Amino acid sequence: GVGIGYSAYLLSPPKEIRVTTTQYATVTETKPVYSTVTQSLMIYSTATETRILSYTLTTRPEWPRVLTDALGRRVEIPRPPERIVSTIPSITEDLVALGLLNKIVGVDSYSNYPPVINDLKKNGSVADIGGPWTLDIEKIINLKPDIVFMCRGVKPQETQFAPKLEERGVRTFFLVCDAAKDQYDVYTDLRLIAQVTGRENYVDSVIESIQITINNVTATLAKYNLTRPKVLLLLGPPSWGLWSAGGDTFINWVISTAGGVNIASRYSGWPQLDKEYILSQNPDIIIITVHGLDPKNVADEVLKDPVLKETKAAKSNKIFVVSGEVGDALLRPGPRVGFAIEVVAKILYPNIFGPLTSKDIYSLSTYSY
Repeated sequence: GVGIGYSAYLLSPPKEIRVTTTQYATVTETKPVYSTVTQSLMIYSTATETRILSYTLTTRPEWPRVLTDALGRRVEIPRPPERIVSTIPSITEDLVALGLLNKIVGVDSYSNYPPVINDLKKNGSVADIGGPWTLDIEKIINLKPDIVFMCRGVKPQETQFAPKLEERGVRTFFLVCDAAKDQYDVYTDLRLIAQVTGRENYVDSVIESIQITINNVTATLAKYNLTRPKVLLLLGPPSWGLWSAGGDTFINWVISTAGGVNIASRYSGWPQLDKEYILSQNPDIIIITVHGLDPKNVADEVLKDPVLKETKAAKSNKIFVVSGEVGDALLRPGPRVGFAIEVVAKILYPNIFGPLTSKDIYSLSTYSY
């Protein structure tokens, strides 16, 4: 399992308004009350929707806090957690981005960014709790975490692991995580983590940095009258099955925001495409995400396939095999979403955004990468 754009929305300038809302607060340890706080919101509007870009609490509610997680559960947070467990890489990256590295006591086996996470796992400072779908419940319990952040959409976490942990007195909190559809879902996760951990003063700057990167790409694309190339993204080499990303996924949003057209956008989730459909769509560019495989061999699979080799992408050598940190950034809806969009924009429009120089991208393109 792995792990959507909206550039037009960003052309409408944000407006600042002041609103008064009710936030949960407490005056004693046992008698919670509701108090009124003032928030400053940055919003933008289109003809069909209004989105909150950022907000800042001018008065922060006291502890305990009761927050609603991504599964709609009301979770009481008695105090800022000192011992945190992350169950999937995108959550680990969110935690580090918010300055919570020193609070992490356990992460999943695939969490590897920033690289210091690997060092901490090797020296035993942070425990490896197993894969997101194969968590070691006893190891998590032995870590005595104050909270375990989990991922909506990873079914074993929803139906098996969270109930078992809750039965043992371990507090869990679900985030949108790999079910994210765009950057706003990423921002939701960052804000939820900030509220759970008391890091509200940090989250706005993290979100602003991401949005600036995205805006730079969309503003550059808006300067040109471009024919958007058709893109086929494959999750693994063709020999694994032609698995792609549907129109309601985070990856679809990345491709669209970077100026491409995802040929699998008519589908939902993670569809397996047949070769005849791919040939009928005739993609201009093929992007393949791999891990631990020889990129050249993966690209050669496309060129040798009797059907795929007939696509425009294969005939023009527009095949890009993405691995390593770049591949992870593309697949994880976390704080590197802006970077992922920059990478795809360079793949689609090297004459506009400049060539890529990353060792994590292998290309048969006539461009120099």
